[in-house]
Amino acid sequence: MSDLTKAGGQLPGNEDGGVRRGGALAAAGSICAVLLAGFLAWRWLESAGGAQILLERFGSWAPLVSIPIHVLLSATPFPSELVGIASGSVYGLLFGTLYAWIGWWGGAVLEYAMVRLGAKQIETGTDHLRVPGWLRRFPVDHPLFLIVGRQLPFGFHAINIAAGVGGVSLMRHFTCAGISNLPYAFLTAAVGAGLIAHW
Repeated sequence: MSDLTKAGGQLPGNEDGGVRRGGALAAAGSICAVLLAGFLAWRWLESAGGAQILLERFGSWAPLVSIPIHVLLSATPFPSELVGIASGSVYGLLFGTLYAWIGWWGGAVLEYAMVRLGAKQIETGTDHLRVPGWLRRFPVDHPLFLIVGRQLPFGFHAINIAAGVGGVSLMRHFTCAGISNLPYAFLTAAVGAGLIAHW
């Protein structure tokens, strides 16, 4: 044992390792907390009889309930489309689109933040993400990658993960997520408002 460790000091690199392990644990804890919150929100919707019934129950206060639930569900693996459809049914096309848009927008930023927090603790990259070859031609921080990619099947989560892992700036991800989520918010609200037949 060296004199340094005998004296109660740390070997070079031990402090950094401890900080890194602490950061990894904090990141894992934060991610698990969001996943648990998403699961509880999903179970609450089911126990209430569905998103539309729950929103109707809260009346004018419903947006304060629907938007946080939508954010949690869209940032986790649980289905969020029914909240967007219910928003169109309860609030109409205009406000239904607005609330669904905020929900998916917030979910995109939350999922990005979770991945970004975790990516800082591990060595990783974007090569394992499943996106079409033509889309891989663009850098991960390119607006076309961030906007068009979200319109593909499973693109919502794939793009959030790619942006977090690839180190895309928060402002760029925030802006591109807002643009790319608007068409889907309008579509689901239109289904709920009865303007488009349910797919």
